[in-house]
Amino acid sequence: MPGFHYVEYNDIEAIRNAIAFIDEGDRRVCAIMLEALQGEGGVRPGEKEYFQQIRQICDETGILLILDEVQVGMGRTGKYWGYENLGIEPDIFTSAKGLGGGIPIGATLCKAKCDVFQPGDHASTFGGNPFACAVALTVCQTLEKENLLQNVQARGEQLREGLRAIASQHPDKIAEVRGWGLINGMELNADIALTSADIVKAAMAEGVLLVPAGPKVVRFVPPLIVSAEEVERALQAVEKAIVSLTA
Repeated sequence: MPGFHYVEYNDIEAIRNAIAFIDEGDRRVCAIMLEALQGEGGVRPGEKEYFQQIRQICDETGILLILDEVQVGMGRTGKYWGYENLGIEPDIFTSAKGLGGGIPIGATLCKAKCDVFQPGDHASTFGGNPFACAVALTVCQTLEKENLLQNVQARGEQLREGLRAIASQHPDKIAEVRGWGLINGMELNADIALTSADIVKAAMAEGVLLVPAGPKVVRFVPPLIVSAEEVERALQAVEKAIVSLTA
């Protein structure tokens, strides 16, 4: 794709080589864009050392660091923003989904040094929608007042522990459980026919809504207000779903 250069995840030397390659001639790298935790890529949390090295490269070169916080922002990981799990700050990051609590909205936030737009430079058909903005403000206020982050941290740990217990009972089918807060993934072994879609369908029959994150990863993203009892019921349903597929 013109203007884009893809490198293997977590390969710092490849990043440096890609920058050198792109910077040949009149072109210059303007930004590096990453997810603090890959969502569609399989619920893969970023490694702190890797992101700190990327931050250092950007500081040395003047390249902007942009993070996609659409899935992991607004408390989803147990911190307000996903990047807080990595000990760095981006220059720019995006937000949506959780920002509106179900009402469509998107936002781009940046540091002052990146704030190059003046009124009228950038237009959006639905930009500044008063209703959506009021909802987003209410979501932010609720997140701060209701101590939801503590619930996300506690319920996330409960969920991961429960999923790991299930994985220990089915080591031939489940390879790994990973995630932050209330965004978690259960990866199936690559050498079995069972897919994430199979698990999602079977779990739905047990009353739990899940979503795949690729053909071999089942994604768990319950509401931030989920209770301990609801997490336990969901774990029991997932266990039944897996058993029903292997009986």
